[in-house]
Amino acid sequence: MKNLLKQFGKYIKIHIASETIDDPLEKNKIKTLLSSLPIKAIVIDLTATQARWKLSGIDIANAKEIYIDKKYRTLLELSEKIEIDGEYFEGWKNYGKMQIREVDNYLRVYIYNKKR
Repeated sequence: MKNLLKQFGKYIKIHIASETIDDPLEKNKIKTLLSSLPIKAIVIDLTATQARWKLSGIDIANAKEIYIDKKYRTLLELSEKIEIDGEYFEGWKNYGKMQIREVDNYLRVYIYNKKR
């Protein structure tokens, strides 16, 4: 897998947000995006049929599957947005937690764009 990451991997950008409470009484939160962090990943496009099966219950426009090194797990869990080739994606979350599958020393994550 390490050779595949070197050979076929491309850089994606992980955006993390800082959250501040604007009004403590109403608990309004404002998220401010911090500068992006580039990591190398293998990116695979999912067809509409694959996306329906793998990301059930989400109406999506575009979906991808990414493989990244295991050491980036916390960075991925804290991410607000994931940028690939100028397009912004978000991780598939279930019950507020990002769904990440661990395969050996790598993570397998589904990301998507919502339909507008």
